[in-house]
This record gives sequence, structure tokens and C-alpha cells, in this order.
Amino acid sequence: MVPAAPAAPVAPEADRAPYPQSPVLAAALALLGLAGAAAVPPAHAQIAPSLNASGATGLSVTPTAQLLPWGSASLGYDNEVVGGPITNRYGTSGHNLVAGFGLLPNLEISGRIASSNFNTNCYTANCGIRDLSFNFKAGAQIDRDGRWKIAAGGTDVGGETGNFRSLYGVLTYTPVDPLDLTVGYARRGTARNVSTPLDGPFASAAYRPLPWLQTHIEYVDSQAWAGARVYAPSEWLPAGWSAHVGANVRLRGDERTARSWLSVGLNVPLYKVPDSRPAAVSTITTTTTTATVFPSSSTPPAPPAERKAFSQDGLRVSDVPLQPDLSPPNVSPRPPASALLSVAPTASEETRAMVAANAAAASAPPPPAPVTDEQLVALGEALRAKGFEDIRVGRAPDGAVAVRVNNASYNVNTADGLGVALGVIARNLAAQRAGYRLVLMQRQLDIVGVTGQADCLAQWIALGPARCTAGQLYTPGTTAINALLADASWVVDGRSPSWATPRIILQPVLRSAVASEYGVFDHSLALRAMLQQPLWSGAWAEVAGNTPIHDSDDYKQGQVFGNSRFVNQTDRYMVHQMFRLPVERLFGKDNAETAALWGANALTGHVAAGRIDANYRGTYGEVRWEPGEGRHRLHAEAGRFERIQFYDANLPIHSRTALASYRYAYTPTRTYAEVTAGQFLYNDRGVRFGIKQWFDDVAITLYVRRTKFEWAAASRTSAGIELSIPLTPRKDMSPTYPVQVTGNPRWSYGIETVIREGSNVLSTNQGVGANVSMLDRTFNFDRAGLNYFEDNMPRIRSAARY
Repeated sequence: MVPAAPAAPVAPEADRAPYPQSPVLAAALALLGLAGAAAVPPAHAQIAPSLNASGATGLSVTPTAQLLPWGSASLGYDNEVVGGPITNRYGTSGHNLVAGFGLLPNLEISGRIASSNFNTNCYTANCGIRDLSFNFKAGAQIDRDGRWKIAAGGTDVGGETGNFRSLYGVLTYTPVDPLDLTVGYARRGTARNVSTPLDGPFASAAYRPLPWLQTHIEYVDSQAWAGARVYAPSEWLPAGWSAHVGANVRLRGDERTARSWLSVGLNVPLYKVPDSRPAAVSTITTTTTTATVFPSSSTPPAPPAERKAFSQDGLRVSDVPLQPDLSPPNVSPRPPASALLSVAPTASEETRAMVAANAAAASAPPPPAPVTDEQLVALGEALRAKGFEDIRVGRAPDGAVAVRVNNASYNVNTADGLGVALGVIARNLAAQRAGYRLVLMQRQLDIVGVTGQADCLAQWIALGPARCTAGQLYTPGTTAINALLADASWVVDGRSPSWATPRIILQPVLRSAVASEYGVFDHSLALRAMLQQPLWSGAWAEVAGNTPIHDSDDYKQGQVFGNSRFVNQTDRYMVHQMFRLPVERLFGKDNAETAALWGANALTGHVAAGRIDANYRGTYGEVRWEPGEGRHRLHAEAGRFERIQFYDANLPIHSRTALASYRYAYTPTRTYAEVTAGQFLYNDRGVRFGIKQWFDDVAITLYVRRTKFEWAAASRTSAGIELSIPLTPRKDMSPTYPVQVTGNPRWSYGIETVIREGSNVLSTNQGVGANVSMLDRTFNFDRAGLNYFEDNMPRIRSAARY
């Protein structure tokens, strides 16, 4: 944020005199606690932690050692700037907004906007305080029962003003479930404007006399507060959500808080995250194969040799189509039929032989039936009805049914498209007990392949015991997927071609300035429409433009952000071509296994030309390599662009971007770490490091970037957070209409600030990418490795029931 102009000190208001402790209030709180203790059993379910005004999980002012649950988001609002400077005419009155995430099992992060008012221009009037800050807390439980928890964190980290900067350590003890006792120590920052009350030793007690009520009292270095939170009944909210309203009072202390204020909070689960604890792996032997059985989807991945096939495990599937359920299993593997029969030890040999014969007859599968051409055509029609295109159905040389389809409808996650295609195959081929080979494409590039037997696939989808391998996964990093369908004879060829259906993609686009001297949230909002016309294999043309919807006052023409507002303009004309680079040919025909071992089939390229935005046109190219099972990904891109607009002298006339990046995916927590280095779109050079955490189809990214222009005296370091969500259904409109209309499967919004610099001036031209890269998007937004699909087996099976 831009630093606020200092406000002239004014005399404190009369009602800001030190507030004496109220005996009536103290007595009321005591009676409430005693009444609850007498009326309620000694144990209650824990209430989900919520963010307080400082941006940490805790009570009204002080933190506790509890953390936001992993995979949850929390929002909070106080009608009071707790800890704000009191040397201005606003005092601490105003608005306090916080938003945070349980980013990892032991880490929460949050952002805070504290503002005395929303729209006053700090350069022309006394606006009080307007501050954007970042906070974090890391912690863990230190005993088996989770009664002792310890944490450390910081508020208002980085930035220039540091009004609320503090570092702290905290310990929380839960002797009985309704009661939490906390002690800690905090050290206030040394910046000139620091005013947070979180300094010195602190302590608190929180008591839940009723499932919907929490009361608390807290103390910080001779200051004290009390309060209560009332929680909404769980049946009023979606599953896993919680909401509360709170009232807080100052019992003792100075004017860094008001005498009383109100707060509201909301906790939302982003995703049912996997259990990070290790689980045992067991195996069972079926009629034809040994399958690895995982107790739940949260089990850490086993070594590659043990886990390529779908097993008859007990993973649950939701009854609602396309809604995955990652709950622990409720069913266990079923033993072979012979194991279900028992024979007395004294039985005769004839009886034993008869029982064994009956068991064998009961477990013997029916003889396979041939798959006719009519059935293959019907399979192609069923795939078309589910929204697939470029459909090819035929027979492989070994008699298996060969299927190749392009995914154009399940754009949020390719795993959905894979599951739906498998479900169609199972329903159409299970009666024939046919073998199958499926290859799923995205923009005519092979993404994932599966081979197996249709009847066993149907049993796996239905959670029944499979007699054989339901399916075995392949990705380009481990196998030459195109070889799965080599020499296939096609009965259905090119059904529902992609070139016959233009696409229209609609999405909102937003530019904003957050917590600047001009306002809390200045913005320009528009609707962006993109028309894409598929051409030949891997190629398409696109045209895109914006239609303004709303501009805040400071984004209107002639105002401070007026040049950055959206205008009614068509700003993109491009032609793209994707292709796979056949590096495996360098290994020779006799070294296919060696080529697959080195991921030679996983090198893909993309080139594009045209106008990329309102300012530049030129050419662009990128390559992507994801060898092995998807843990590692290398990417390189380069472009040459020329400026076509002359009103902005801050943009270079010639842009020469060249970037290289490496990404590592840690599957147990679905965390991606990526580093990018090189020259960005506006010719600044530097490095960017980011951590992306996936929660199903929601992603949160934290990043730090340091770049320098050639003409600049020094580098600039920025840090930010980005939220990425799908703004389209899990299944888009099928491409069976004259035009397919979809939303944006990956919409992102981020906020960043300059750190370690004397001037925190807003800047939008450093570390900018060309926004032309398409390879990671095509490969399921960089989620197309074997590890990812294996980790999402419950989702695939759920989609197969659709």
C-alpha cells in the first residue's frame, strides 16, 4: 500500500477517558459462566477457531495456539480498528477486515485491512489510518491428546508503516473440552507508528458453556478485555461452515481499543483435505491379480511398482454425480468366493470336493461375448452425449476396444472427464467382458491413458469386488500413450469433430487498488468475452475483448487510476498451435523403455502469434517437460513483442521476454513449489518464488518476486497472495450445439505489496508475464502427472457414476 499522510494530533474526545472495570459486567460474566457450567455436560465439541481483529486465530485481541483448520478460509469484520493510532480525529473507530486460510497442516496466513473510513483521499484530507498488512502463525500440538498446543507468529509482517507489527509465542492448554487456557509473550515492533496493544506477557481464558456460546476474558500487560461469541446452529449453514457474532468490551487499559465493539466471523471449508498421517497398506489376492488396497484416499502414495492399477478398495463415492467424497472407507475388501464357505473338519472327501466345485462354479465369470460394430457405434454415441469430441472407437490388434476422445466439456478438472469416459465404457462394454484401451486428449494432445477390462471396471465403479484389473493408468511422463492405440482399426472415426464447434468463454475481469491513500477498494470491473475457433489438430484462433461494467470513482476517466480502467475494446487476436516433440526418436525404435524412463514422450511445445493485449503484438513460444510421475516439471518460454500503443511512455517499445521455471509437486499435501527466473514482459529481470496449495479446484499461492529494470538504480522486492477458483460448472455446455458457451475454469485474483523499500508506491509493471502460456492450462492446469490422477481416484470413480 502507499503510505498514508501523517495526521495532525488532535485532542482526545471526552468519552475516551480510561474506562474503569465494571463490577456489573464482571458479575454478569461470572454468573453466565457458572450457569453454563451447572447446566452442561463436562465435554463439548470444539468450536472451529476464528480470526480476531489482528488477523490471528484467537479472541478479541490476543492470539491462541489454535490454527485455522487446514483447507479452510476465514473472514472477519470488526467495527473498530483494534490497536489503531489514537493521535487523530478518528481514534480507533472505523472498519477492520481480515481474511485468512489454513494453508498447511501447521500454518495459517491472513491479510488485514484496517481503515478509519473507506473513501477519503488521504492526500487532501485527514483520513486517519488505512493499512494493508500480512500475518502468519505456525503451530503444532505437543501431546497425543491435543490438549497442549504451541504456536508462534507475527502480525503486520513486511510493509512500510508497521502500525500493527508484533511477534509472539503462545501456549494453549485445554484441561477439559469447554475450557481453553492460554499464555504467551509478544514483542511490539520498533517502527515509529506501531500502536498494537499486543506487547508483553498476555493470557486468556475461553469457556463454552453452551454449544452455541463462547465467553472469554483476556489480559495483556495491565490491559484487559472480555467478550462473548454466539455461533449459528450448524443446521442453518452448509456442512462444515461456521458463523458467529461477537460483543467485546474493554475492562481496563488505554484507548487503543474502544470501550465496546462488535465483530462477525465466517469459516468456510475449501476442501476436505487428505489426512497427513501415514496409513498401513495391505494387499489381497484375487482370482487373477494382486491388488494394493489403501484404507483411504489420504494414504500417502506407495512406490510406483505397487500402484498403477485401480484396486477393489473401499473408497466411498458420493451419491451425487460429480461430487467426490474423500471420507474414510466403510467397506472392506471382499475375500474370494471359496473363502466365504466353511466345511467341517470331519466332512468326507466327497463333500469337500462338492463344496469346492460349487465354489468354483460360483466364482467363474460368464464367457466373453464379441463386441459388434453396432455396439462400438453405440459407444461412440454415448461418448458424444457426454460432451466428448473427436471421438474414435475401434479395435486394437489384441481384440481390446480402442477409444480416443478429446475433452471439451470437463474443463475445470480433467479427472472428471476421465471418470465420465470410464463410466461410459463400463456401462456399454461390461456385459461383453471386453478389454478396453482409452486415451483422453486435451486440445488433441494425449493427457492420460487407461487400459483394463470393462466388467471389472464396472465392479470397481460400483464398489464391488473385481476379478481382474479394472484399469491401469498411463501418462506421457511414464509411457508413450499413443502406442496404446497403435495399429487400431477404427469403426467410429472423427465423430463430433472439434473444428465444427466455436467456443465462447465468458468471465469477469477485475483491476483494483487495495488500501491505498485513495480508498480501501478502488476497482474497474468488466466482462471479457473470448471467441475460439478450433482449426486442425492442436490449433485454434481466438479473438477477445472487454465490455466495462462498473468503475469506482478513482477509476473513472480523468481520475488517479483512470488510465488503468477497462474500456470497450477488442484487444486480442491470436493463432495458436500445440504439438508434441517426438524426442523418443533419438533413442531409436529398440529403446522405447529407455525413452519412457527419461520422459521422452512428455515434451510438448506451443507457438502463437498475434496481438496479445492492448499494448503488444508479436510471436511467442514455450516448451514443457514433465517426466516421470509428475513431481517435477520444467518450463521455458520466450517472446518478441512490439508496442502498438503510444500513450503509455512507461512501457518499452520492444519487449523481449525469456523465462525458465522449475516446479516440484509434493503429493501428500498437494503443495507445489515453483521458481521462475529470467526477463519478464516489460524487460525487467529477476526471479520469482511461489508456493501454491491446492484444495480440490481452489488454489492459493504465496509468492515473492525481485526484479530490476536496466535503467533502475536498484531491484524491487514484492510479495503477494493469489486466489484461484473455477468460475464455470464442473461440466460445461456440451459441444453438440452450434456454439459452446463456457465460463473460466481458472479465474485468479491477487494482492501484492512492496517490501523492504522506503517507498511503497503502487506498481503494476514489474514481474508481468505475457499471458500467452497455454501448456500448463492444457495439462489440467499443471495437474496431469500420474501422481495426481492416482491421488484423485475417488473423484474419478465418482465422476464415472455420472
